[in-house]
Amino acid sequence: MTNMLSRCVTVLLGLLIVNAVAAEEIFGQYWPAYGKQKPTSLDWSVTDIGYYFVTVTNSTGFAVPKDQPDADIKTFVATAHKHRKKAVFSVGGWTGSRYFSDLVATASNRAAFTASVFSFVKKYNFDGVDLDWEYPGSQGIGCNKVRPADSANFLSLLKTLRVALPKPYLITMAIGTQGLIGPNGAPLPDMRPYSKILDYMNLMTYDIGGNWSPTSGPNAPFRTCNSDTSVLQVVQTFKKAGVPVEKMVVGIPSYAHSYKLKSSTLKKQKIGRWTSQVYQNKTSTIPKGDKSDSNAPTTDVCNKRSATYSGSWTYNSLISEGLLSADGSKGLKGYTRRYDYCTETPFLFNPKTKIMINYEDGQSASAKIGYVTEEFLAGVFVFDSTGFNRDVLKTIRSALDVNT
Repeated sequence: MTNMLSRCVTVLLGLLIVNAVAAEEIFGQYWPAYGKQKPTSLDWSVTDIGYYFVTVTNSTGFAVPKDQPDADIKTFVATAHKHRKKAVFSVGGWTGSRYFSDLVATASNRAAFTASVFSFVKKYNFDGVDLDWEYPGSQGIGCNKVRPADSANFLSLLKTLRVALPKPYLITMAIGTQGLIGPNGAPLPDMRPYSKILDYMNLMTYDIGGNWSPTSGPNAPFRTCNSDTSVLQVVQTFKKAGVPVEKMVVGIPSYAHSYKLKSSTLKKQKIGRWTSQVYQNKTSTIPKGDKSDSNAPTTDVCNKRSATYSGSWTYNSLISEGLLSADGSKGLKGYTRRYDYCTETPFLFNPKTKIMINYEDGQSASAKIGYVTEEFLAGVFVFDSTGFNRDVLKTIRSALDVNT
């Protein structure tokens, strides 16, 4: 009787622990302050953490770009708190990480940077900071400062930041699929010292495929079918590096990549138990994306000029421009919607124009969330908040809630 009672208690405690972990699954959204979406338009009803994106590094610290009104910052935070949600500001990004290496290179620089972060948090009443350094120890956009000691210096910064911003303040980081890079140019085999300080690691499990890839392919494949990596592989990489699953947040892109294929016929490829048609030979031409896409000459922060389309769409623009039905179930204007079960991603294909568009929707997001729940990961985040409509956002929220 005693043994039976002990077993029952053990089972109940196990269930309570599982439920406690699962109940903590979070949904974060990066809000692009440089875009047209108002801070009050972010769907806070489904969001747990809203990331104000982005402040950019400069030679003395970081700054809010001139096209991002101060009033929007205040509204962003106030709206989050009105809904009893967390508001976190992000530093860096693809174009804003040039000076990170300098800012963390010495103890005095780290102290100055920490003081700036602390002041910004207090001024606007943020709930924490997100460090989006792209990337420590390796080149990002092309003109970033880089040092072999970047990752070590970054850890020193985290220690200093945690003293200045003790819990319950959040300290998170957006991190690439390889993890952090060590002084030898290889991924660090042990990221436990970082995860002990960070509340969450936001895994940038997107841009795995794009117009830079040798073939067409999904932006954020669930499985590694014919790509360099995948959500599954990235999570396993971080596990091996000692990152607790409850610190990992899986990224879901709300934007799409498009390709001009060489053939109007999709070849079938047998991958394990799946038959895939998402990986096709493509041309070097990048097709025009949605109506906001332009090939007008531009100069980036590295003074590099380009005059090409990005080929990017959002889920919303696919619908608003008539390529995808309002409920997301079928393609229009000559496009057919298909779903690749190997990578768990949808795509549109028009055989006449030979254009393929790889995107994410509620179905693909739910597949990722199922895994997040099975592995007891922290949750998911969307980059960015402008790309999905309410239907998809509700699907993501519901999938997180149902699985808890």
